[in-house]
Amino acid sequence: MSEHIPVLVQEVLSFLLPKPGDTLLDATLGHGGHAKAFLDAAPDTHVIGIDADSAALEIAKQTLASYGDKVTYVHGNFYELPDVQVNAVLFDLGIGSHQIADETRGFSFTSPGALTMQYGEHAALPDSNLSSINELTQKLHRYPDAEDIVNSLSPTALAELVRVYGEERYAGVVGNAIAEGRPFASAARLAKAVEAALPAFYEKGRINPATRTFQALRLAVNRELEVLEKALPAALDRLLPGGVIVVISFHSLEDRIVKRYFRSEAQGCICPPQQVVCICSHKPRLEILTKRPASATEEEAKTNPRSRSAKIRAAKKI
Repeated sequence: MSEHIPVLVQEVLSFLLPKPGDTLLDATLGHGGHAKAFLDAAPDTHVIGIDADSAALEIAKQTLASYGDKVTYVHGNFYELPDVQVNAVLFDLGIGSHQIADETRGFSFTSPGALTMQYGEHAALPDSNLSSINELTQKLHRYPDAEDIVNSLSPTALAELVRVYGEERYAGVVGNAIAEGRPFASAARLAKAVEAALPAFYEKGRINPATRTFQALRLAVNRELEVLEKALPAALDRLLPGGVIVVISFHSLEDRIVKRYFRSEAQGCICPPQQVVCICSHKPRLEILTKRPASATEEEAKTNPRSRSAKIRAAKKI
């Protein structure tokens, strides 16, 4: 298994500014790379690390073993954050290298194993309030993994899935190709079917032709956008005044949700424009620290290719 290198570590620390006694709620602990950097940055700091993937937690426990009781491990989905008050919250929304390498999950384009695409044990997840995807989300509730989705949905529904969650311009072509080629039982065969259906000049060769389709399936199976939508308000509630929330995203759908939420909590009145006198009593709760999302330096992008698509946003609780 290739080493999982955390992205934007220095940028994360520059926003969190760890101080002695601070507690970080790492909502996506992964292999523990960001948590380790936080613990090393200031004495007597503490990390509460959450991950839905039990395998990731075991790796993190090895990475952070020397820190002993400075780390509390929580196995669960980050939309159910522990009811604690903390100085910082971090979300790293990327997929782990061990998850891609695990052929039993089907995240890799070359995986001959089961086509599940589940991060962790399948569990009840929240409903969505995102109007653009809510109807589609409801259609997908009955399908627990990627194999069920690709082998069950109509060509039209598959196209909608890939268009909405994958932002794939050839969504109709992909939907038809999947319907015509099923049943599918492996990620490798699905990737080949999608690649064969798309134009030879697809994205000028910059990404694997199945990238957007696999993204759509992964987001749908794990309800990632809905989970993020629920987790951000919970994170803000758990921040102490002056505390900072940092989010690292890897595609525009996630970044859009974070951007919209930060803006909504950084403004005062949220009454509709036609409301002359404010009746909402809404007060700003956040100060946005990143007017535009920061990204990896050219040097980091070269040494850690995973960081090339990473964007980081940060905000401070007022």
